[in-house]
This record gives sequence, C-alpha cells and structure tokens, in this order.
Amino acid sequence: MSRFLKRRQETLPADVTVLAERVIDAGYKVTEPRLSVLEAATAHGGAFTAADLERWLAENERSPGEASIFRTLKLFTDIGLMQRIHGVDECHRYTLTSGHAHRVVCTVCGRLVEFVDCGIEQLATKLEQATGFAIQGHLLEFFGRCPACRTAAMSGV
Repeated sequence: MSRFLKRRQETLPADVTVLAERVIDAGYKVTEPRLSVLEAATAHGGAFTAADLERWLAENERSPGEASIFRTLKLFTDIGLMQRIHGVDECHRYTLTSGHAHRVVCTVCGRLVEFVDCGIEQLATKLEQATGFAIQGHLLEFFGRCPACRTAAMSGV
C-alpha cells in the first residue's frame, strides 16, 4: 500500500481501499482524482455514466474535471477494474467489475438487467487453447426491448 493511500485509508470506505489496492497492484499510482472516481463509482452502485460521476463529485465538492474523469475511467477499464457498457444512446455506461459480467440492455430505454450462468466457460477454455491467451474475464451483452418498451410499442405510446 502506498503512503498516500495509507494516509487516506481512515477516511475512505473499505471497498474504495480494496479497489485502490487493485490499482496499485496493476502498477499505477493512486492519486486524489482516481480516489474520487472510485468513491463516486462505489457510492453510485450499478451502472453509471461519466456524467453521473461528475454530478456526484460536484455535489460532494470534489471535481477532478471532466478530462480527468474520462482518463480515469479509461484506465480503470483497461486494467479490468471497470467494464464499459455500450449504451444505446451513444453514451457509454460503466460498472465496477469482477471480470465476469452478463447483461441484457434495452435498446429503447437503456434498462440493464444482469444475469448469471452464461455457459461460456467451455468457449473460454477453447479460446485459451487456440490463442495462448490466459482469459481473465469476459463481458457478454445482449440487446433487445424490455417488457415495458415492448408493451408501449404495441399500445402506440
């Protein structure tokens, strides 16, 4: 654990400290802007946009700036701390991840439902054998219309 993180540890939620240690384990420094993004992401829960984080940070009188937020989200996505969800409205959302995620996304309202047991483990094993990669996680997304949007479309709303 870095000296910076040790000094801040008492003021941070435990889940933020654990995530910050993962940043260090990936070979990166933990900075104030990165901690702020981690705090905002854990406070938000579920899927969030960069604008959601920016709003939360502004409300809590901490804003590293839009560019820092986007750079931090990219870094966290690159190191596997977060996953980027492809938004139907050209606006990506993010979620904290364990490296294994499955979801169905409504193409109309953007509603997101996560599910378990994707049955993809055999494919991952075959991919490892064929490519030599050590698969660390995956993201499986399906797109369609949720029940509410299908009902609204049928009723002409």
